[in-house]
Amino acid sequence: MNVQNNMNSMQIEFCAENILESKYFYSLEDVQLCLDRGAIGAYGTIYNRIDPATVLSWFPLYDQQRQPYVDARRKAKQEANNIYDIFAHPQLAEALQQVSDKLLIKEEPVREIKRGKVSNFEQLMMDEYDELPLWGEDAAFRLYNNLPYQFTEYRKERVREEVEKQNEY
Repeated sequence: MNVQNNMNSMQIEFCAENILESKYFYSLEDVQLCLDRGAIGAYGTIYNRIDPATVLSWFPLYDQQRQPYVDARRKAKQEANNIYDIFAHPQLAEALQQVSDKLLIKEEPVREIKRGKVSNFEQLMMDEYDELPLWGEDAAFRLYNNLPYQFTEYRKERVREEVEKQNEY
């Protein structure tokens, strides 16, 4: 700018620090635009001098001009980012419909299959297991060949033994 009283380096540094502290949310383009408008006299007449007070007085005036654009941009971004718009997408609507259909299906609870009469061999194993001594105080385990077995493991062991016995003959 062509003025008689320019700012010295200390004033420029003070002005820059003040802008950084108070207008940290401005982009470099915002700062440049504000300074350009101030330099051409958009924020008041420059009376042959430029100083930090003059430069810093331009920013509140720039804020007033900038705010409607910021508000409009924020509103447009919010409208473009409407979370409910995602539900209008055909693939998501179809997926949600499939989920709701599956939730409406009433399934009968799983029921235990009722067994018929047990075989003689099975009954023999159950009777043998009941006659085995308890392992400690736990009624779920019985001792067979000096090893603790629950009924399922005992049954597997006994079937294995019977199969081996049949293979011997």
